[in-house]
Amino acid sequence: MSQLTSKELTFSYANRLILDRISMELKAGEVVVLLGANGAGKTTLLQSLCRQLRPEAGTVEVAERDIKLFTRRSLAQNIAFMPQHENRQSELTVHDVVSLGRTPHSGWWMPFSKHDREVVEESLKATGLSEFRRRRITQLSGGEWRRMILARALAQDAPILLLDEPTAGLDLKYQFDVLDRVRRMAKERDLVVVVTLHDLNHAAMFGDRLALLFNHALIAIGTAREVLTPSLIRQAFDVSVTVIDHPVHGTPFVVPMYPTCGDIQRVDTESGTTVRDD
Repeated sequence: MSQLTSKELTFSYANRLILDRISMELKAGEVVVLLGANGAGKTTLLQSLCRQLRPEAGTVEVAERDIKLFTRRSLAQNIAFMPQHENRQSELTVHDVVSLGRTPHSGWWMPFSKHDREVVEESLKATGLSEFRRRRITQLSGGEWRRMILARALAQDAPILLLDEPTAGLDLKYQFDVLDRVRRMAKERDLVVVVTLHDLNHAAMFGDRLALLFNHALIAIGTAREVLTPSLIRQAFDVSVTVIDHPVHGTPFVVPMYPTCGDIQRVDTESGTTVRDD
């Protein structure tokens, strides 16, 4: 059973502090959602957790072993990373790209085993891409591209999954499909899943724990009810909100407090009727 731990993780770009002593202990079977305003360091943290970036201080451990001690292949067998951006100029097909997720297990030149082929097919199916398998990746829409990169990460079949904005560019159906599938896989396969999201309400519904970054630091980590408070949201995002219970799921539901004007309507919580604030 895997465990991902960061200890006093610190990172700077050109002497500009990005991450300041970030410590987290992430356990198998849970989805942890990284939250924070643009530029808060969410992507930098994910890249540091998988050694794409090398922090200036602190350590990252997988199952209590420093990732500096892993070979590149061994690290790829343990951590799959879905990036936010990637070069799209290639003549590869969707099937080709998703199959690359098996490289840490099969090697570059060895033929795929039956298991490799099955994992690739399952990953295509899980992301709704089976019918696009032979399509050139230059012909994909933005949402199809995101699903393909997610499928490649799933095909890697690693016990730790780091996803940078996996729902960006997806329509509402696939946003929920992707998040629901990732959550179920975390439970069924005992995966450590760390995902960055911008939608606080999606984070509340699908995250076991939320980690909130602000001013280079981790200012809160815990359940949605512990992290999604008006005061913490105001501190991290500089916006006033009210937090109510979701009418169906019972999770915290964040509602921005827009300035009152004649065009804004609201629902009277006692009568349930819509009223206009003039």
